[in-house]
Amino acid sequence: MKNIVFALLLSLLTGAVFAQSETVKTEVIATELAPGIYRLFVDNRVSVALQTGPDGLLLIDAAYDRTAAEVKEAIRELSDKEIRFLINTHLHGDHTGGNAVLGKGAHIIAHPTVKEYLSKDQVRGETTLPAPPVHARPDITIKGTMTLDFNNETIEITHLPGGHTGGDLLVYFPAAGVLVVGDLLFAGYFPYVDVSNGGNPLTYLKNVDWILNNFPDNTIFSGGHGPVFSKTEYKNWLNNLSETLEVLQKARSQGMDAEQMKSAGLLNKWASFGSFFITEDRWIDTLYPFLQQ
Repeated sequence: MKNIVFALLLSLLTGAVFAQSETVKTEVIATELAPGIYRLFVDNRVSVALQTGPDGLLLIDAAYDRTAAEVKEAIRELSDKEIRFLINTHLHGDHTGGNAVLGKGAHIIAHPTVKEYLSKDQVRGETTLPAPPVHARPDITIKGTMTLDFNNETIEITHLPGGHTGGDLLVYFPAAGVLVVGDLLFAGYFPYVDVSNGGNPLTYLKNVDWILNNFPDNTIFSGGHGPVFSKTEYKNWLNNLSETLEVLQKARSQGMDAEQMKSAGLLNKWASFGSFFITEDRWIDTLYPFLQQ
């Protein structure tokens, strides 16, 4: 796999009375996973995927609104064709935030929950974030499965409910052997499960197990965060998460509450899994309401 690094510069104004110019570098790293299919790793945090070909471009996820211009520039380094399809794997802003820029003029495909979410203002404490413009919202929604014939590939899109969110989509390129799984893979880390938007950590693990049992052994798995995984790596990650569930379930059966589990350091073995977004304590908080007494 070939890596191409695009160092893209943003100029931000800081200061109150005397504005000073501060240069911040946003890095977009493009890796070719298969001929014509790229993973773009944005700002060292989130991944999007790009298919290039004679029919145009198909983009999977749009990263943040603040990085949309940089992602667009990185795409232009790979192809001069237009984005014809943008698929959102789920509703979160690090996957849909760039829709307004990257999805302009394209068809946006997502689960209906994404369209519903993006059609409403979002309240964050005392701040209200206005809904994005209409062109940034999905115009094609999917429940179940659909196929898309594009760039000499029959692309398979599948909805797996109730894992990371209620509207998670998989995007599979069978000829290339690449499966984009969105946030059903936090490679090497504890995953974030958005229970408030239909997620469930137990279903999350079951959905990953379903993926591992329904795609070929040589599949390349590209998730929303962390490196690309082989099936062996993906299975090992799931096994570790399943082991944490077993450890916490045993402790719950013995009468321990969440705070006691944290104090006992039950997940210390998986400290490296807590180094990104979800710490050991937050993973305990995620699983605890779903443990049986």
